[in-house]
Parts: sequence; C-alpha cells; structure tokens
Amino acid sequence: MRVKRLWVWVLLYASAVAQPGGSDAIAAAIERDGCTSLQASKVKVCQYNYAVDNRPVDAISFQPPGEGPFPGALLIPGHERTAKHQIALGVRLASEGIAAVSVTQPGYGGSQGPGDYVGPKTIKVLTEGYRKFQKEAFVDAHRIGIYGYSRGGMAASLLVLEIDDVKAAVFGAGVYDFQKAYDEVTIPGIRANMMAETGMTAEAIRLRSAILRMDRLKCPVLILHGDADKNVPVSQAIALRERLTVLKKDFEIKIFPGREHGIGPEAGDMTVEFLKRRLK
Repeated sequence: MRVKRLWVWVLLYASAVAQPGGSDAIAAAIERDGCTSLQASKVKVCQYNYAVDNRPVDAISFQPPGEGPFPGALLIPGHERTAKHQIALGVRLASEGIAAVSVTQPGYGGSQGPGDYVGPKTIKVLTEGYRKFQKEAFVDAHRIGIYGYSRGGMAASLLVLEIDDVKAAVFGAGVYDFQKAYDEVTIPGIRANMMAETGMTAEAIRLRSAILRMDRLKCPVLILHGDADKNVPVSQAIALRERLTVLKKDFEIKIFPGREHGIGPEAGDMTVEFLKRRLK
C-alpha cells in the first residue's frame, strides 16, 4: 500500500512539473522570458521580484489555469534555499487551483541581506510580498494561506501573528521557542548562526519566539516535524502542540517517526491536502 501511494505521488509530481528538465528548466525559462506556461498543467510561472527599502527581493508566482480569483498561498523556503527550490510545490498547488508565490528570505539567492534569522527585516519583506500578492486580480484576497519549512516554518509561525487575515498555515520543521532551540541544538554551525544573526539578546529572542504570542493566532495550523530532526529538535513541535492545546486553537500535527530534517514527500502531500481543505 505504501509503495502504491508513493508511486501515485511520483506520477502527480511528474505531471506538475511536466516540462523538459523539470524545475531547473522552469527556472531557466522564467529567468530568460519572465514567464512560462507549462504544457501539461497550463500553470503560468513568472518572476515576481520586488523591492523593500531599495533592496531587491527574489520571488516566483504560480497562476492556475482558468478563471480566477483563486485561493492563494505564500511559500517561504528555509536556510540556503530560494524561491526556485519551491517551484515543484508551487506548480503542484497551482495545478490544484491554489495560486502561490514563493519569496526568498533576505540574505539568500537574489534577495539582498544580510539575513537576520527571521527577524523584523525578514518579516517586513515577507509581509510586503503577501500584501502585493493579495492585490493580484487572479488571487482571492480573502482566502490566502502561508506555508514555510525550516527557517521558513519559523517565519510562517511569526507571520501569522502579524497578518490578521491569513486563513490557514503550515509550519514545517520550524523553531517556535528560540531560546529553547538554541539550548537544545547540537550542531555548532546552527548555534553560531543564531548568535551571529541575532546577538541572542532578550529582545531578539522574544521577537523570534512565536510560541510566546500564540494567543494571537486566528487561523488553523498544520504542524509537521520529524522526530529524528537534528537541525530543529522535535521538542519545538511538541512544545507548540502543548501551547496550542492549552489555548484551544484549531490545529493539526503530524510527527514522522525516524525522519530527520527533510521529512520527505509526505510533507508535500499533507501540505497540499490541508491547504485545499482549509482554503477551497
């Protein structure tokens, strides 16, 4: 049964990016022409770059075929990832009738930094991307969700507390209690980045700890995490689950036994299913 489900997912994935060369070819096409329409799915993929405080931001949009407006989703990649790394997910969502935009965080790819480990500058860049996308004629401004993974998951958890009209959110392998993560992470490079980009001051920790302000959460949430994650300990997801339970918030959670930081294709499956169910 598991093999059959995986094969079905592979077929769906292949159909979503049915373009010679897959995601790399799509990235090359929009780099060259600005936009491209995929042959199989008729999804339109475009460069969606913008600027915040005179600094360029790297972004890609995904428009479903047919008449809109469509529900939408802001996609946030993680550390050392860019909007191009989310082409497959963006195309898949658009193929399912959900418009999407992926925004590269400051300090990565074409988004000028320096990065601030999902601090105020990053949140400002993502908020402006969300609002810009919300104004597109093909987007239903009242049905927009947020997805993020790793640093992107952390960003999503903070962004939903700042934007009051988000309708659903997916947090994948994110940090929600910044001090707890710093204390428990065993990879020296991650701890060094946390210190270098934030200074680990009391204010920096507070601003980056969504768990402290989850009473402000207004939308349903899906939490995804691997219980063997060394980059972001699974205790982050467990702590968030406990906090949301106390607050009686609407959430779902899936902890994947034996999975490390990269959970695998099931994370994409659950993300698409959740956003379809909650936005459409």
